[in-house]
Amino acid sequence: MSLTSNCKAAHKPTSKYSLETITIRRAHLKDGFQIGRNTSKTYNSTPLTTFVSPYREKHYADYERGFIQRAISRMLVPRNLTFVACPVGDQKTVVGHAQFVRLGDDSEARALIRDVGLFKRILLWVLSWLYWLYCTVLDWVVGGDKSMNKEAVKMFADWCKLDRKKFWDSHEERANRWHAQSVVVLKEWQGKGIGKRLMVEVMKRAEREGVIVGLEASVPGEMLYRSLGFELLGRFDEGLDFLGEGQHGGLMMWCPKGWKEKVRKVM
Repeated sequence: MSLTSNCKAAHKPTSKYSLETITIRRAHLKDGFQIGRNTSKTYNSTPLTTFVSPYREKHYADYERGFIQRAISRMLVPRNLTFVACPVGDQKTVVGHAQFVRLGDDSEARALIRDVGLFKRILLWVLSWLYWLYCTVLDWVVGGDKSMNKEAVKMFADWCKLDRKKFWDSHEERANRWHAQSVVVLKEWQGKGIGKRLMVEVMKRAEREGVIVGLEASVPGEMLYRSLGFELLGRFDEGLDFLGEGQHGGLMMWCPKGWKEKVRKVM
């Protein structure tokens, strides 16, 4: 999860910056556009993006659209929680975000879905179907995402599948968890504790529910997560060595107090 990007000059933090100038709130569906744009900027110059989207400079609109579509699609899932960081007094500008999904089928996961409410679940299902249809038609009209190398995308997806099986699917005790899908803080707002505040939102929930938090960390992201108590389960599949010198982040997990002892007793 990279934490580097660009930000509009109008919202650069001053030397008197403090966390009191930032608020964390639940995201609205319309925030998905800013979330997608921020993420596309964040990942624009990373080795992974260069690999899977080598033609993004020429077809930036396609590249950016993919991030926006993924951000909004996640928000239409009842299991999703998305938080955004905004400057105080400007709740329309998103300078950071975190998207999480609740996996598993324990009582807490079922309660989360139930608490969404039947009407809203139906509405989300309809909206997600309509949005999928919209994206499919738009993709056909514009001729697909021309920023991508399809072969590279497939290779990356296969590597991710192997890692998911190795570190998550093959461990039954890790099935019930919160999983970070995207954590991004714009460059001008980094180093101020915003990323930690966003992560704490889900960690507090995980603590109450007695479940772990999982994620895939980039090199810069790994430092943040370690400071929050996350442990490294393992490095990414060796296919990702192109990220540089073998230091390519990895799969990480945070455990609430007593979770490991509980698992040992059950196993």
